Amino acid sequence: MAAEVIEWEWSGRVSSAVLGATPDEAWELLSDFLAFHRWNPRVAKCRRVSGAPRSPGCVRYCEGEPRGDGRDADWAHETLHEHDAAGRRFRYEMNDNNMGFGRFFATFSVVEVEPSSPGARCELRWEFECDPVRGTAKEALAARLQAGLDGMARRVEEAVSLRTATSGAVPLEAPAELKLGTSIAV
Repeated sequence: MAAEVIEWEWSGRVSSAVLGATPDEAWELLSDFLAFHRWNPRVAKCRRVSGAPRSPGCVRYCEGEPRGDGRDADWAHETLHEHDAAGRRFRYEMNDNNMGFGRFFATFSVVEVEPSSPGARCELRWEFECDPVRGTAKEALAARLQAGLDGMARRVEEAVSLRTATSGAVPLEAPAELKLGTSIAV
């Protein structure tokens, strides 16, 4: 029996170059599915709900920064479907959430870039497939993902630079001063 092919109404990819970090250095910092809050400036909290870390079936809860307008912070439960350390990527699905998402799947990866990219040694990529989000344009979703990914790239650059300056100690936390907005997605 052939696998069902889903025609997604929305799909896309955002990417951000990381200066001064190898793909392995970036992956070492970003591969923990449960440490999303350390690297994405749009996420304030991330914790395990169930399952084993880095294993398919692991469920995490992510929450954005509190809003200044009295509304609840954005939140989502997300299930890890694949964690491929050799390929430096993981794939997950957003489950219940308060942001208006129905079906949402994403693949996060760290890839090596061509030597012609000035200063960049790797690139972060976030690919998504989802149903449309009511009241949000696809371009707005992509822009929010791009802003989060750009913040993650900057945090990785800072962490690797700090590690180099401190003779190899890997920081457990990303630099705290970089925060973007209050929403974790849209």
